Amino acid sequence: MKQTVCVFLIALSLYTGASQGQEIASVTTSALNFEINPYRVPILNNKKGFLEKTSIAIGTILKSHHFNNKDYNETHNGLYVSIDKWSIGTYKNSGDVQSAFVTFNPRIYLTKSLKVNLVAGVADGYDGWNYAQGDYLPILGVSAQWMNLRTMLSHNLVAFGLELPLN
Repeated sequence: MKQTVCVFLIALSLYTGASQGQEIASVTTSALNFEINPYRVPILNNKKGFLEKTSIAIGTILKSHHFNNKDYNETHNGLYVSIDKWSIGTYKNSGDVQSAFVTFNPRIYLTKSLKVNLVAGVADGYDGWNYAQGDYLPILGVSAQWMNLRTMLSHNLVAFGLELPLN
């Protein structure tokens, strides 16, 4: 019985000391005397890594609607990756040319289910278009995301897609 009590007390003291990061008490079997050992259980560092602090998402650009009477492509089959405030991706543009883009998306408004961002960037594949500088078209607009549904309003168009968080 004495040995069972000793084993129980040792286990209990190790458990409580280790779980709270306190000094560990040990029991000697000869006289049930407690003595304090100077050893402390290390506490794990709670710092997060780079990717845990970073907002990463993958998104699609599916459809758009242009607010003029021109015959533009309105199915874009686009894909992009967003990391914090930056997005980079590719899509079939309104002139049926494959375009690549990069945008900076600072947050304007944020709630639990609604996110509104400014969208500013550039896309290629727009040679000869109004407002294009050579092959590059500046992008300026506002995007809104409710849950996973994302929309972007820019000059003369609204685009729709989905965005899924990866972390």
